[in-house]
Amino acid sequence: GMIWSECKEIWEEGPREYVLHLWNLLDFGMLSIFVASFTARFMAFLKATEAQQYVDQYVQDDDLNNVTLPPEVAYFTYARNKWLPSDPQIISEGLYAIAVVLSFSRIAYILPANESFGPLQISLGRTVKDIFKFMVIFIMVFLAFMIGMFNLYSYYLGAKYNPAFTTVEESFKTLFWSIFGLSEVISVVLKYDHKFIENIGYVLYGVYNVTMVVVLLNMLIAMINNSYQEIE
Repeated sequence: GMIWSECKEIWEEGPREYVLHLWNLLDFGMLSIFVASFTARFMAFLKATEAQQYVDQYVQDDDLNNVTLPPEVAYFTYARNKWLPSDPQIISEGLYAIAVVLSFSRIAYILPANESFGPLQISLGRTVKDIFKFMVIFIMVFLAFMIGMFNLYSYYLGAKYNPAFTTVEESFKTLFWSIFGLSEVISVVLKYDHKFIENIGYVLYGVYNVTMVVVLLNMLIAMINNSYQEIE
């Protein structure tokens, strides 16, 4: 029903007018993810049905452990921890979780009707521009330290107390969660006696935390507060 409603809206308003409203893009994205989730789950169901039909047709023994099954059929007897990362059921569950989160944002449609929540939502929407301006500086600083720390520790894979900064992915995760105080100082400590590298790691990690947490985040709070006062 919601998909039909969106199709009617696109037909009546035209694609150009439809895209200009951010709420429409949110609805379209949410419904697209739901459809993708249901499609992936249906694919998993079809594959499982085919495997079950094979078992019903060719396997006489009730205990499947005593039977040699083709790999594509035996796969459906495995526990979840042996499923492929690209299994349609796993993809479906991940997409469904995202779609459920987006679906709750539809509550925001009725907030402007309330005298308390309405101004807050309008202010939040209008401060998004300030947040995007801030994100340019934020991303620039983040990338600088992420690549720098990776270059510093990429040669010490397996020679650290944790894998932080040894790969680009680990470097990203460590610096990102560091913003929320969820990373440890031991991330820069080496098992080798290379104090020069370790000291540089301490300095860069410290400068990053001061720059991000103390300076930039407080600057963002001040920008949002100033924008909110003006909009109010």
